[in-house]
Amino acid sequence: MTASNFEIKPLSSQDRNKLKKQYLFAILFLLVASAIFYFIYAFVIKPDNFSTIPIVMFSMFLLFFAGIFSYIFWNTYIDLKRGVKHCYTGIISDKRIDKHTTKSRSYNTGLGTNTRHKSNRTYYYISIDNNEHSVPYSEYAKVSVNDKVYLESSPKSKEVLAFTVLEKHLNSANNITNSLHVIPFKSKSITKPMRQQEIELVKKLVFKKIRKNTIYFLLSAMLLFVLWTGFILFLIPLIIAFIYYAITALIQLNQYTKFKRNGCLKTISKVQVIDKLKTTSNKHSTGFKIKTNNGIINVTALVYNKIQASQYINLHKASIINIMYDVSFDEHI
Repeated sequence: MTASNFEIKPLSSQDRNKLKKQYLFAILFLLVASAIFYFIYAFVIKPDNFSTIPIVMFSMFLLFFAGIFSYIFWNTYIDLKRGVKHCYTGIISDKRIDKHTTKSRSYNTGLGTNTRHKSNRTYYYISIDNNEHSVPYSEYAKVSVNDKVYLESSPKSKEVLAFTVLEKHLNSANNITNSLHVIPFKSKSITKPMRQQEIELVKKLVFKKIRKNTIYFLLSAMLLFVLWTGFILFLIPLIIAFIYYAITALIQLNQYTKFKRNGCLKTISKVQVIDKLKTTSNKHSTGFKIKTNNGIINVTALVYNKIQASQYINLHKASIINIMYDVSFDEHI
């Protein structure tokens, strides 16, 4: 891989026009926010009839939105005043999706109502030689790990001014599909008996799933027993959940029985890694996925950091149960 190439260049007239659009966005944001707050203040919050608490909360929200407007406006002003942009040329070493969930609550004293609001925002990042940059989804979706790209961004507001894919990696999904000179890798697989350690690991994974479904089944049964005399429409979701978790637990137990009766066999499949994806969130733990020529699989952080795009890996799955329990790099198939 080539080393990252960083340059500072002057803004073009096209770059300046793109940055000036941020002014328009900030002004529109201010107008919409002002209209909303005026409506709330004029028709919902009446200072003569309420305590000072709603007024204080209203003022805090107003200051918060004013801060957002000032932040956008100031960052754009600094970028235009400096008149430069940062340019990066290098190899994509990682990709990340960040899902951010925020919750808020509003209380209307006059109506006595308590309303909850939930919003979700998704941000997309690529790392160019381990330096992370925020990019629009349209740019994020067209690249894979190990592709060579060129990125221009404003230093302060981090607005992406230009993004170009200079070179697709030889084994990326697009190259395999479009190139006449690259022969797609065909997955290979063999079946072997498991070692005792592997059998114990699979048993633990299977019964963890069975235990989870059994708990949900019992909870559904208890709620049905307690609410059986209630309105039938409210019981329909509980009846569906009761049947679903009962059948799922029985199927998993039956599969494990067949797996034991069949001699505890495993299938080792050799696949090629096409891309890597990390997902972060303020509500859930970080998830790690790798895209192979045979589909997308979840892996641990340790495996994710070891794997490189275009690498060949071996996936170990328990036969019949179809649970992937290990990833190896050194076995030959």
